[in-house]
Amino acid sequence: MKMLKRKTGLGINITAALMATLMLTSCGAKTPQITDTSSVPATSETTTATTEQTEAPTEETTTAETTAETSEAVIPEGFKGSWSCEDLASDGKTDTGFYAMNIKKVGYFSIYDQEAGNPGISGFMSNDTGSSVDCTFNTDDFDVPSCWKLDPSGDTLQYELDGDTLKLGHDDVWMIFHREEGDEEEDIDYVNMPKSLDDLMTFSLPTYFVPDSDYRYNDEEWTSIILHSYESDESGNFSVAILSYNGYKCFDDIEEKLDLNEYLNTLSDKREITVGGQTGYIGTNESDDTPDMVAAAYVSYGDYVFEFIFTNYDQKITEDQMKEFEQILGTVKFAE
Repeated sequence: MKMLKRKTGLGINITAALMATLMLTSCGAKTPQITDTSSVPATSETTTATTEQTEAPTEETTTAETTAETSEAVIPEGFKGSWSCEDLASDGKTDTGFYAMNIKKVGYFSIYDQEAGNPGISGFMSNDTGSSVDCTFNTDDFDVPSCWKLDPSGDTLQYELDGDTLKLGHDDVWMIFHREEGDEEEDIDYVNMPKSLDDLMTFSLPTYFVPDSDYRYNDEEWTSIILHSYESDESGNFSVAILSYNGYKCFDDIEEKLDLNEYLNTLSDKREITVGGQTGYIGTNESDDTPDMVAAAYVSYGDYVFEFIFTNYDQKITEDQMKEFEQILGTVKFAE
């Protein structure tokens, strides 16, 4: 399954806290819940964090992202799935055999070079007329098949669907796709992912922690994945991220289930801890260079699994730092 290039919208250096978080997110299987959250009522009310915690530079938003956030794309019946392309376009001269296509139920599509591994075009489909769909494009990777002359700001593709054969055309030149056999890939619904961690929780940091950045990632369906990261020369680095949503990983292979036990099994001195009224687990992780360099905590709340990280790359996590980490976790409040 082709994944789009992940972006850091702020274009700044990744802190040690972010690196620690990313290094942890590498496994996939079924998700066990850390604790029963059924006693906590779901709510749409948002609690806001302090100004110091939530201020972050404004990110640029692509046309495809804007479309995903402001409209519900509806794809034609039968479009969803993975497709491979015939060797030649209808003009009889354009080589298209190396193209593959994937279309999601939310309207996201990607036509990419399956040999080189790079996207050709990607974005969102909407406004089905029965014979055409409007498209908005991700302009970061806009490498149009040579038989088409598409406008990067948005354009229309004609289509003809006959069972497992899908023809897509522009200016009367068609690329012909065939559905891949055994295409039973599960389509994950990220529609209800929050646009900010602040929609779900608040927490207080010591005054000497200066907010470093608010990282925002986008998965292949252009859904926001959020990580807050803070840095302090005196103490270390602190970050909090949504590790999974509805049991699925929010980083790397987003269509895989998260095996939380694999994360918990990496923790030394693992023990229970209460975070925002929920029972989670806390401990330290070893490194190839220095033992116990990262303190980590995991807790479930509703559809989410949160990962909290406290990092010091100069020395191992000290007892005082672990106490400070626990004090920060003790201030966490989930939206009520």
